[in-house]
Amino acid sequence: MNPVLRANLRSGGTRLFAAGAAIAVAVAFVVTSLLMVDAFSRTMESQAEAEAAGADLMVEVSGLVDDPEAPAALAEQVQDLDDVGDAQLIRSAFAPAEIGGRDGFLGVSELPEHLPVDFPEGRAAEAADEITVTEQFADAYGLTVGDAVTPEDPATGDAGDPYTVVGLISGIQRAGSAFVSSAGMDAFPEEAFPESIRVVLADTLHGDAGAQRIVQDQILELAPEASVLTHEEIVEAWLEDLSGTSDILVTIGLGFGAIAVFVAGLVITNTFGVLVASRMSTLALLRAVGATARQLKQATLTEGALLGVVGSAVGVVLGYGAAYGLGTAAQALWLEDFASVRLTAVAVVVGLALGTVVTAAASLFPALRAGRTSPMQALRPADVAPAEGGVPRVRTTIGAVLAVLGLGSVAAAAALTSPLLGVAGATLGFLGVLLAARAIVPAVVRGLGLLLARITGGEVPRLVAQNARQTPGRLTTTTSALLIGVTLVVTMTVGAATAQRSLDEEQADRYPVDAAVASTDVGAAVDAEDAVTGSATVPGEPAEVTAEDGTEAPAQVVAASTETVAEIARRDDLLPEPGQALLSASFYEGEQPVAQWGETATVTLKAAGEEPLQVQGEMAGWLPPGTVVVSSAAGWDLQEAEGQTWMRFSDTATVDEVMQVSGTLTDVAGEETPATVEAALSRASISGVIDTVLLVVLVLLAASVVVAVIGVSNTLALSVFERRREAALLRALGLSRGGVRRLVSTEAVLMAVVALLLGGGLGVFFGWAGVTSLVAEDVMGVALAVPWGRLGLIAAAALAAAVVASALPARALGRTQPAAGLSQE
Repeated sequence: MNPVLRANLRSGGTRLFAAGAAIAVAVAFVVTSLLMVDAFSRTMESQAEAEAAGADLMVEVSGLVDDPEAPAALAEQVQDLDDVGDAQLIRSAFAPAEIGGRDGFLGVSELPEHLPVDFPEGRAAEAADEITVTEQFADAYGLTVGDAVTPEDPATGDAGDPYTVVGLISGIQRAGSAFVSSAGMDAFPEEAFPESIRVVLADTLHGDAGAQRIVQDQILELAPEASVLTHEEIVEAWLEDLSGTSDILVTIGLGFGAIAVFVAGLVITNTFGVLVASRMSTLALLRAVGATARQLKQATLTEGALLGVVGSAVGVVLGYGAAYGLGTAAQALWLEDFASVRLTAVAVVVGLALGTVVTAAASLFPALRAGRTSPMQALRPADVAPAEGGVPRVRTTIGAVLAVLGLGSVAAAAALTSPLLGVAGATLGFLGVLLAARAIVPAVVRGLGLLLARITGGEVPRLVAQNARQTPGRLTTTTSALLIGVTLVVTMTVGAATAQRSLDEEQADRYPVDAAVASTDVGAAVDAEDAVTGSATVPGEPAEVTAEDGTEAPAQVVAASTETVAEIARRDDLLPEPGQALLSASFYEGEQPVAQWGETATVTLKAAGEEPLQVQGEMAGWLPPGTVVVSSAAGWDLQEAEGQTWMRFSDTATVDEVMQVSGTLTDVAGEETPATVEAALSRASISGVIDTVLLVVLVLLAASVVVAVIGVSNTLALSVFERRREAALLRALGLSRGGVRRLVSTEAVLMAVVALLLGGGLGVFFGWAGVTSLVAEDVMGVALAVPWGRLGLIAAAALAAAVVASALPARALGRTQPAAGLSQE
């Protein structure tokens, strides 16, 4: 072993622990992503095999839908082929239904006769009034054998004949949630559509690939426009359809993994930079006794490679453990048949190679610095380290140019609706900011230190400001690691808030009222619901609506003043002007609509004891069926007892809470009373999706944030060795142990403040531009939303992390004795 390397490992092995932890966390994230994607892909493959099980060929008949009789006729023709044992036409249908006493949506299909399935309970449906449901569907609706499922006719809303659940089925991955016999499909209220023909070859030909290809050609002669797949082609087609999902998962996992690895690279570079600085006198002494510059460089690079190998190996083990835990959770909470996680050669090789290469590369510049050590430095007196050089002009200039080009591209992407340009610009711009940070971060930290010293009158902030000028490189690299995490978290948080606000404004334009019911008897009941923040009673009167072509329809005419709806409306101009009216969507539907969909229509309103009123009607999808809203200045004498109740929901209301209020409306007003909660349901669904996506992204970013915090703590801990003489001199000059500890913690907090200021600004810009680049201006306007509460939590977390990360280094440096620290080593 290189004697210099042996000396380095002996003197600095324990100091590399945190750097090894950083690379281990990053590698663990990458390995976890690869193993989970592998398990997901194998799960999809098993589902594809299950879908094709029992069938030799599958005939897709979507191209034959122009002739309703063609699929059945083709199935009979295929059945008559000599080598075919069975050809079953599979039909499917969808309709609303009452399922176990709850409203839902039912998708039914004919169960393939040759498909191997298990029945944990009951049996397959045989009679026309029997149905078999999947275990997942039964769990979702609380169904058991013997329960009833009643589909509705989508056109009329009338209930069809009920089906009795006769069995629960498992081991099937079809899109349908329930299965019936051929007779049961004929009895379904919605017309079934042909899906495919499953072909099973006769006797010994079953499973013969050659026979499958022969029959495939015969079927294509019967129906050239049909798609005919052999068993192997069925599986391949499924996997091809699903490969897009796997590719997306790989891209997401490796993308966030790359961020964590990049942050770990910064941490390692900083670690070796501080180590080389602390070993300068030792390295110079080695040069003086005969060690060459090449040996010093090789020793440092080898040290980095060894750290990478050990850290990567630990990361592979941690990644496998994390993936195994996630896979077990997926089996328990999501999909029982989710494939077990297994350690793959690809994950091991990628993890080990990635960690080793990144660590070796990150130690390259410190190694070059070590090789430039002069033997004369061993003869110099031990002293406090001299100040580093000034601002590197070339690096700063390049960084400034990249930042301007990148951030300009992000702005252009927002204007041109080009997300790819935005991603490229954000990457380029942030890289420019990192390069130029050497000119920004130390100056800002120094300014904040001097400002804090002026405010508090203490000497510690002034010393922090001096250190910012003394060691700007170390300060910048440490802050950069934290800057990456802050920028990413703020970007995602602001992006989610901006998307939420923009969608809310678009929703408010379409649905200015969250819910409405054609009754005034529900006020007390809905006000008792936590999800409802306000309600208003709107007077009304029964009436008739007559279109220009003489078409008539019953209606409920209501009118409200601006003051009445001020607290529940989501926009101010929801009420019509005199001579205008809002018509519910029900007037645009049915066999004889009073108006064409989406168009303005002239209608006449008639009611007992009132003068006929002619208005220009405009469709409003947020009104209960049969509702017409007119101006309060129309002159009709409307009564509250004949009116409606309009409601506003909390902005944080969930889908379950909205459905609970819907159930309350049904219980109090009755099932026949027109009501709608569509607006509140849409708003809650969108909000839930955005919150879920944000949570997932923040979890994915957790690895990068953890690595950044490790980097801050590691750099501060290593600086204890580099700053020992500095601390001893300060102690000799009268600074207390507490003062030395405050010096380190204040420096860490100010670095976090700079990361928050710079990362917060970039994050707000990136978040707004990211959402804007995804949405065309004519589709939806984008309004910037800055969630100050969440940003405050991010700031508090960053400052707390800085304080925690500095606790042990501050304590260690505070224990420095003046005599020991100033002694010659």
